[in-house]
Amino acid sequence: MARLYATCHGVYRLTVNGKRPDDREFAPECTVYREYLCYQTYDVTELLNTGINIIGMHVGDGWYHGFMTKAQDETYDPALAVLTQLEVTYEDGTADCFGSDETVKVKESPVRCSDLFAGERYDANRMPYGWESAEFIDDEWLDVVPADFGYQNLKAQYGQPVRPIMILPVKNVLTSPKGERIIDFGQVIAGRVRLNIHEPSGTKVTVIHTEGLDAKGNFFDNNPTADQRIEYISDGNEQVYEPYFTFQGFRYVLVDGIKDLNEEDITAVVLSSEKENAGTFACSNADINRLYENTRWSQHANMLSLPTDCPQREKAGWTGDIQVYTKTALLNEDITPFLTRWLENLACEQKENGSVPFVVPLAGAYIGQYEMYAEQFKTPEAVSPAGWGDAAVLVPFYMYCLTGNMQILKQQYESMKNWCDFVLRTARENRPDGSMIPEEVEQYLWNTGHHYGEHLIPSYSRDGYGEGTFEAIRVSTKYVAPIYGYHSVSSMSEIARVLGNDGDADYYGEMAQNMKAAIQKGVIDEKGNMPADLMGAYAMPLFYRLVPENLKQTFAENLVRKIEENDGCLDVGFLGIPVLQDALCRIDRRDLAYDLLFNEKAPSWLYEVKHGATTIWESWFALDEDGAPFISEIYGMPFCMSLNHYAFGCVDDWMFRNINGINYEEPGFKKIRIQPQPDDRLDWAKRTFKSAYGEIVSEWEKKDGNFELFVKIPCNTTAVIVLPDGQRFERGSGAYRFRTDSSDAR
Repeated sequence: MARLYATCHGVYRLTVNGKRPDDREFAPECTVYREYLCYQTYDVTELLNTGINIIGMHVGDGWYHGFMTKAQDETYDPALAVLTQLEVTYEDGTADCFGSDETVKVKESPVRCSDLFAGERYDANRMPYGWESAEFIDDEWLDVVPADFGYQNLKAQYGQPVRPIMILPVKNVLTSPKGERIIDFGQVIAGRVRLNIHEPSGTKVTVIHTEGLDAKGNFFDNNPTADQRIEYISDGNEQVYEPYFTFQGFRYVLVDGIKDLNEEDITAVVLSSEKENAGTFACSNADINRLYENTRWSQHANMLSLPTDCPQREKAGWTGDIQVYTKTALLNEDITPFLTRWLENLACEQKENGSVPFVVPLAGAYIGQYEMYAEQFKTPEAVSPAGWGDAAVLVPFYMYCLTGNMQILKQQYESMKNWCDFVLRTARENRPDGSMIPEEVEQYLWNTGHHYGEHLIPSYSRDGYGEGTFEAIRVSTKYVAPIYGYHSVSSMSEIARVLGNDGDADYYGEMAQNMKAAIQKGVIDEKGNMPADLMGAYAMPLFYRLVPENLKQTFAENLVRKIEENDGCLDVGFLGIPVLQDALCRIDRRDLAYDLLFNEKAPSWLYEVKHGATTIWESWFALDEDGAPFISEIYGMPFCMSLNHYAFGCVDDWMFRNINGINYEEPGFKKIRIQPQPDDRLDWAKRTFKSAYGEIVSEWEKKDGNFELFVKIPCNTTAVIVLPDGQRFERGSGAYRFRTDSSDAR
């Protein structure tokens, strides 16, 4: 038996005697390297020969030393490095161990440059053919420089590796008005192309990637801040080329340099962290089905080693995006190991004062941004935006709610406490300039520092990240930060109670009640007015049950009024979207919640679908009515909205609980509630979900004036089933059918 352990500073592709032991990509992936560097374990028993064996590694910059990190980051040593250890146990029981040392040889590879943002340049003429064989003479190769980085930060690989999960053929070959020959794969993805190239030596083949075309159908680079380009220099031999150490966000490509490109010579390789499918959904409305698929595709694209905002522009672990999306993500795929590793890295990045950066891992230009905000607000405590830093508490809490697994709460407990203590201390010690709120109230309001507010409220953000967006941040922060502070602290009380830490549960419970009272006095005025007359300003207090009893009707009327004033469209940002429809259900306006779902005008989910979206957009206005991409300017650079951001796809969580009515009555679905709330615009719907106990199914159909429901309840669980006419049933595991005209199941 033989096992090979490997890692590097950078990213690597491993071979043993010229063969790859598996198909993982970008190992050791993206982590907080100074504290958390993963090593990978390979069973290479079948790859070894008797005698000399060759371990080969292609190494690239990756997250460790790519453009993303070296912009302003001096955290990591600029030199790339490798570490391997081969352990062999022979048939007689003896063993040998071979570690990487000064005998390792190194040479520049055909990969002339490769970057997650700047693409890749590959020169096939520089390939030292046969280098992975024992017969190869490496006299011209250089000796490595041994280095001692210590082993304290080494961790065994945890979480699913990045792999190719799908291969897409060409869907269309388009000729643009400019005469460009555009390859269309029919789907926005994160991945790369695979090319069959047979061109004369010295021929340069260039591939440029984009997510969308302009309104006329011409090729349009919707990501001018990153060079989504690959180049291949032919050596005259036929080759199948696929970039080693980069990936792009794209649907369309332009290929230059191949004289006669056949459709079968190019495919798109979809990359994502490998995850097990957790559920399915289909209904009678094709547009809603497409919305669901768009959500899943955005999830594939933005869960590549870490939960990112987008796969083309930033590729960064923005904490707010995954915070609002975690519940939906878990309904689609089993991402528990994936998020567990990311949360461990969040704890690594958490500051001594408990604050959490807005990006995890924090690297490159984001360090400069972090320091800029700290200087602007004269305190490092200012750089943990509400809804972003709260991921420290809410992501593990949501994971527990949907899986019932308490281990994640135990693992992250100190991190969660530290975050809540940071929020409480910041509220207690910092006071907004000019505040007229009494001190006994002010001390429980988290309302200072740098925040993003709701982020991208449509009525303020038609100019992208222009002045309107920054004004929305200013006005919405006044309610977003106090409410999210309360949400985390109250959730912390529940978490402590679950783990049997009653002292902490009582303390955070008391603090949450004080924060609630402060919001009712210092954020909501006595007439029910909020700091801003915004849709989210009414939806968030309603959802989090913060509205005084005597003002609930006022809030309900104001929420409905804001929707009517906005021509029946939504007008909330990242942090408002997860609660808007539930807030409407709380005030018995599920009809309006469904209206928002089925709306086809911008801003809406189906506006995107009707305009050809195959993923979830960053902005509802990313394309106008004519299909023209929105272009603005930020920090002096041209800027386009991403067409692949999963945050607004969190609507799928509401669909799960309302269209098919599946919800947990006990964490992890030990006790289940199935209560479909069908809308007249749907004739049937089916949802499946693989809980920790097994598959849950809710499938209904309107037939001959009746409502027929089929449910499947997994072993070791019980369920409450409520039909639209109010009939209520309790059942154990098994499969059941119900009708609205029957008082029993069969």
